[in-house]
Amino acid sequence: MTDLIRLALIDDDDAVLDALSLYLLRNGISVTCFSGAEPFLALAEKEAAFNCVVADVKMPGMSGVDLMLHLQQNPGSPAVILITGHGDIDMAVMAIKAGAFDFLEKPFDEIRLLDCIRRAVSLTEERRAELAQQSAMRLRISSLPKRQREVMDLAISGLSNKEIAHQLKISPRTVEGHRAWVMQRLGARNLAELIRMVMSSS
Repeated sequence: MTDLIRLALIDDDDAVLDALSLYLLRNGISVTCFSGAEPFLALAEKEAAFNCVVADVKMPGMSGVDLMLHLQQNPGSPAVILITGHGDIDMAVMAIKAGAFDFLEKPFDEIRLLDCIRRAVSLTEERRAELAQQSAMRLRISSLPKRQREVMDLAISGLSNKEIAHQLKISPRTVEGHRAWVMQRLGARNLAELIRMVMSSS
């Protein structure tokens, strides 16, 4: 996990912003406060700027749930923790099902919030690392020469070297060479691993 927690704290209650930001800053968290979802969304590069968002559910304009759903359109968006002073079980269940990392009702234990933030950041960083790996694999696959890509596609579809050679009208030995080159280029140790790599990058 990254050493720095960059938190967006969103609440229309100034007292909540002041109290929580002070506590979190004392615990080594970089906090940027917003009075609503719209000011947060107006910040350029918001997804990359933060690795966790703590947002109140009920705010003027866009709600915390609506903000969370908006952020989810980007797979690399930060995990969202929802807080509320008017929570109930149905609202909590709905929020979690919609994708909230957690749902905390005010007044809540600050230590619990701190632990929740740290776990949410771990999830965000894992998700971003996985997306970066997928992007790197897509780039490697796209950089394969046309013939190697054809051999790879036919190999992962289940064809043998002989069948690939027949379909592409090249020798089985040439297929073996292309296939070995693809495996080395993508870092796959066997066909099963190659299939997983291609599927995860699609």
